[in-house]
Amino acid sequence: MDVVIAPAEQQHVDGICRVCAEGWRETYAGILPDEEIEATIEEFYTPERVAQEVRSPEDWDGWLVALNDKEVVGAGGGGLTEPNVGEVFVLYVAPSAKRRGIGTRLLEAITKQQLEHGATEQWVSIVPNNKIGKSFYQKHGFESVGEREAYSDTSDRNSLRLKRSV
Repeated sequence: MDVVIAPAEQQHVDGICRVCAEGWRETYAGILPDEEIEATIEEFYTPERVAQEVRSPEDWDGWLVALNDKEVVGAGGGGLTEPNVGEVFVLYVAPSAKRRGIGTRLLEAITKQQLEHGATEQWVSIVPNNKIGKSFYQKHGFESVGEREAYSDTSDRNSLRLKRSV
């Protein structure tokens, strides 16, 4: 699979929504109630919201996509939350494209953006029982450092916080 990582464009919106929805469903099945999974997808991964974020990202570096030919097989993004502090806001790979290094390449691209903006550390929040995410981030040098309130209108749970130096 010859994958290219690139800034998202409007023609990638439906692919971003698909990959993130598939990723959420696969990652959180059996961990979160189906209603919460679908509510989160409806909150964050609608074509209208993603199209607006692609057009004019605010408070982050915007969407990056992993493309196999012209098909979106991964999507992610992050930004600085304060000087020198990067955050991975989202990173998903289509279930059919996993275990091919695409997530690693997206993380590297997000990290490169943050380093260019002066980041010296990088954070990510995940659902505490997300074994897929926890394993991925720990493999890339992140360490668990505690929990905080989740960033979502659809949940009252906490998020596990992971951090690494970059």
